[in-house]
Amino acid sequence: MYRVTDPGQLHGIIRHHPMAMLVSNGPTTPFTTLLPIVHLPDAEEPEGFTGFSLLGHLNRANPHWLALAGGTPASLVFSGPSGYVTPALYDTPVAAPTWNSVTAELTGDLVPLPEGEETLEVVRRTAELFEQRFGQGWDARGSVDYFRSIVSGVGAFRFDVTSAQAMFKLSQEKSPAVRDRVAKSMLDDGDGTRRALGAHMCRMGRTTETARQPALWGGAAEPECLLTGLARTVAERPDELALVDEDTRLTYAELWAWVAELATTLTRHGIEPGSRVAVTGGRGARTVAALLATIAVGATYVPLDASYPANRLTFMLRDSGASLLLHDGPRPAIADEVESLAVEDPSGAGAGDFRPVSCEPDLPVYVIYTSGSTGTPKGVTIQHSCLDNMATWQRADSVRPDLRTAQFAPLNFDVCFQEVLGTLCGGGTLVIVPEILRRDPFSFLTWLAENRIERLFLPYVALHMLAVAASAQDGDLGLSLLEVNTAGEQLLCTPPIQALFKVLPQARLGNHYGQSESAMVSSYVLPADPADWPLLPPIGRPLPGCELLVHPADPEDPTTGELLVAGAPVSLGYLGRPELNAERFVTVGRTPQGHTKAFRTGDLVRVEDDVVYFLSRLDHDVKIRGIRVNLLEIEACLLRQPGVATAVCVALEPVPGSRQLRAAVTLHPDVTDPGDLRAALTELLPEASVPASVSVLPGLPRTPSGKIDRDSVAESLTTQGDR
Repeated sequence: MYRVTDPGQLHGIIRHHPMAMLVSNGPTTPFTTLLPIVHLPDAEEPEGFTGFSLLGHLNRANPHWLALAGGTPASLVFSGPSGYVTPALYDTPVAAPTWNSVTAELTGDLVPLPEGEETLEVVRRTAELFEQRFGQGWDARGSVDYFRSIVSGVGAFRFDVTSAQAMFKLSQEKSPAVRDRVAKSMLDDGDGTRRALGAHMCRMGRTTETARQPALWGGAAEPECLLTGLARTVAERPDELALVDEDTRLTYAELWAWVAELATTLTRHGIEPGSRVAVTGGRGARTVAALLATIAVGATYVPLDASYPANRLTFMLRDSGASLLLHDGPRPAIADEVESLAVEDPSGAGAGDFRPVSCEPDLPVYVIYTSGSTGTPKGVTIQHSCLDNMATWQRADSVRPDLRTAQFAPLNFDVCFQEVLGTLCGGGTLVIVPEILRRDPFSFLTWLAENRIERLFLPYVALHMLAVAASAQDGDLGLSLLEVNTAGEQLLCTPPIQALFKVLPQARLGNHYGQSESAMVSSYVLPADPADWPLLPPIGRPLPGCELLVHPADPEDPTTGELLVAGAPVSLGYLGRPELNAERFVTVGRTPQGHTKAFRTGDLVRVEDDVVYFLSRLDHDVKIRGIRVNLLEIEACLLRQPGVATAVCVALEPVPGSRQLRAAVTLHPDVTDPGDLRAALTELLPEASVPASVSVLPGLPRTPSGKIDRDSVAESLTTQGDR
């Protein structure tokens, strides 16, 4: 597979194909429409893609038109020529995979053109193009007359290209010698396009080895099944404290007996390996016991944070295919969807001869839902090989495996599993943070001291606010912290954070990196002296069993590009989303460690001295209080609201370290009051995804090319009030 970005080659491919697939984000699934594309009349061949535009037309009833009229980004996909390479050039049997193709993809913005003669001109040029291509029968004059009669139903548009590339597939698993021979034959060909592609192959051949250099390996891993580790801890520390919340204190023996009771109940209700069990409620001993019982019988745990909107929880419950719902507290409204059971308190009986199931590497442990650009969340399936590796590493990497650890993360945040399993598999004590303290750093600071917390996992913003609260205290803080780990977003070593660790010389700060799709990828422990800390610490080196690859944006700089994860951390993928799995979980050439599958993180990174530095996101995801939020999902939900014509959401940082979301909409001409849009979003999105304000504007600022100017929107929203 070769990536072509040369404008001349791409223009040639596009001009040979009058039909393209228009793709845009729909409310649930992408819209796709095959339609004719024509070039601007009398336009000179541009040297690049700046200012390059194409024309087309759509029926105004087409869902694309409604979705794209507001400037939503889209792409045009041209399935290009398939005859650039002759299969006879290969020394392989006919049945070998030697098919060839070129697919060009252009991303950009669709700008509606005025009704009337401009629309008719686009229609006329399209009809003439098809008559030239496919012979008589299209009748350009008749087509224009017909469209003139229905012009109110037809919308012409200009597609302004912002980026483009083509993927040129030669074959599968061919040796360099064969590829070189194919390239030489193409260089000698009389066809200009083949010669250009041959030259491209030669250039790519020279940079292939260089581009593969940034492959970092965390070393071999032999993870222990987390259930085996937990059972051993119970046997070795039966009377030591395992779990504490506001109402409960359980030793390891008591917790294990409770898990055994719940596991028996699950089995009695038909739950077996491969089943899915949803669990909802607040953070506490009951939800921890339900988690452990679910995975102990080999079923897949599906956390449903009770703070989420009911509509979102209902979708997650249905989409996950859970056959049973365990709930802590009163029976929730979503319990009508499936059979439900309340999590019962422990009876006090012992665990007997209870044994958990044997771990299989591909046995799913949990399905966790993350933000999706289409307006609906997507479930990620994490298997034992991924989670066992994390738990084994956490036990070995911490300053001590049996640390007294605070459980701070929400149920639907993957760090929750690191807190729970990393602590209990290491023999530590898990102390549940009361929900009311998660947003009160001053009271939280006091709670940490009173509960002698030794290990803490926090997103950067929460850590910064805790440090600010500490800076306002006089005297000894009384903290027992030995280890603080931050994850979920870029760590910024602010003066308050440095000051906190100066008064905690016994504590270390670790920067962890991973995604829902590849749990715990890399780690970096900052130097002992906070004075030596960089402002933006790296995300570090890969964990054992993890291989990190860089897909360079520029072959001349192979150390900078999109980060790909291979090996132990890679999950089983998105639940029921084959198209998205194909896009994000990709096949790669055999890596130095023998991997052929990798996860595309969407993160731009730089590798320096075998250490990885995070630079930025490559998509529309942002982190709000450590939780990944997709701006396009918020915009899609706004576009569902009656009366909303266009919508845009931006992330602002009015105070350094305090990022917030703000949104703006325009309304259809006949609508004056869209209602409370923020309230509508709270019914669809988790709290972190609800913008602080939704402003109604008469129009959205646009760039000269016609696309929404997000920077101008962000600037204007800093002075707008809530709606």
